[in-house]
Amino acid sequence: MITQVIWTSMVDCPNHVCSVLFFGTCNFECKFCYNRELVKMQPIDFDKEILPKLIERKDFIQHIILSGGECTCSPEFTDIVQKLYMEGFKVGIHTNGSNPDVVEKNIEEISFLGIDFKTSKEKYSSICNVEVNVDDIIKTIKLAVDNNKEFQVRTTMFPPEVKKEDCIKIAKLLKGIGVQDYTIQQYQYVGSATVKEQYTQEELVEIKEECGKIIYTNLKVK
Repeated sequence: MITQVIWTSMVDCPNHVCSVLFFGTCNFECKFCYNRELVKMQPIDFDKEILPKLIERKDFIQHIILSGGECTCSPEFTDIVQKLYMEGFKVGIHTNGSNPDVVEKNIEEISFLGIDFKTSKEKYSSICNVEVNVDDIIKTIKLAVDNNKEFQVRTTMFPPEVKKEDCIKIAKLLKGIGVQDYTIQQYQYVGSATVKEQYTQEELVEIKEECGKIIYTNLKVK
């Protein structure tokens, strides 16, 4: 179910203005989640309240991002992807990568994937507060690579649990499966998160430079 909409965003789809549809479903309980309240919001009817407005604005915004929460957990996900695609929209997703079968089912209709790689493999379940099969996330990334999709793999720098050595491990893993670039992004504290501190700009630049020795690395400070 969709519980929130940002009708105009300049930051959620690289190089494009987009609308963002947030799904109130998720299978992780990440310690640094800033969208935790989505699961408590009332659903918005896609067919009656969202799609008609997107079509009205199509001359100005052709890119739609499905986010969350975790959009691929929603039973409505495939139906919404197909409806948007049939209306001629470019459909992108922000995903934790844990449902590669759902992504594969819709890969032809998806034009962009923003994939979170949260930490090194051995620490994954701890930071997400659930058991995570990291191989599923790797499979989702490989789907993007193998299908020549535009995609971004990014890690949120959550102190103290995501460290430089975790990012170096991720960079090596990504390079090994054919990924060309990697993004690290600043952690943002919100009331439902567990840590107020952030890495300093200098610390982030150091991590970026170390990862950059392995794979081209971007730094995103929100």
